[in-house]
Amino acid sequence: MRLANMRMGGYVATILMHVSNIVFMAWYSKRNAGNSKEILQLAYAVYALACEYFILKNAKKKDYKLPSPITEFREILFAGLVWPCSIVVFTVFWGLYNYDRSLIFPKFLDEVIPPISNHVIHTMIVPVVLWEVMFRPRQEPETHARNVMQLTLHLCVYVSVMYFTYIERGVWLYPIFRKLFGTIYFFIALAAIGLMFYAFYYIQWPLTKMLHGTKKKAEKKKAKLEKKTK
Repeated sequence: MRLANMRMGGYVATILMHVSNIVFMAWYSKRNAGNSKEILQLAYAVYALACEYFILKNAKKKDYKLPSPITEFREILFAGLVWPCSIVVFTVFWGLYNYDRSLIFPKFLDEVIPPISNHVIHTMIVPVVLWEVMFRPRQEPETHARNVMQLTLHLCVYVSVMYFTYIERGVWLYPIFRKLFGTIYFFIALAAIGLMFYAFYYIQWPLTKMLHGTKKKAEKKKAKLEKKTK
């Protein structure tokens, strides 16, 4: 119950943080301020909060479980998208920012995206996913195919949208791609970022085991709790 309360508190905080930032940026820059990273975390927080609510509401019902498609979608959404996207965005953005901010976030953007919003978008996304890993015991799936396929699809769509935006408007989302486009380094950069997504995807499982143990340990804990409640 304590873990569930911690998770729900985290989801509520995430929703409030991102919604407030979206509203603030819309007012500050007088334009639509939805960001893909924020929308992704916001969507997951709303979905996960709804799952936790129904589990809590039916806690007195013996052996109550959410339908497997709902729990599976929740796991795929977090493991296959929210976690790797959040960690990669944080790593790449702040890595390039500290090296040469003009490559990722030129100074003039400070007038469009204030520092507090920048940190919500590129920094606070990490505590959000770490909170989920810390307070939601999970087990590594027997096969990673579905998660990896979803991640691959997401990357392909993202790169395609970014490329066609350049074709239609002549603008790259990040200045670094403008400098690299037309050279072999453009493809090397895309490949390196892609590898980071897959690497960070797999890193979550040793971290989860370190925090919550293996499946056998989880089953032993569950058995002990059942004995105490009898």
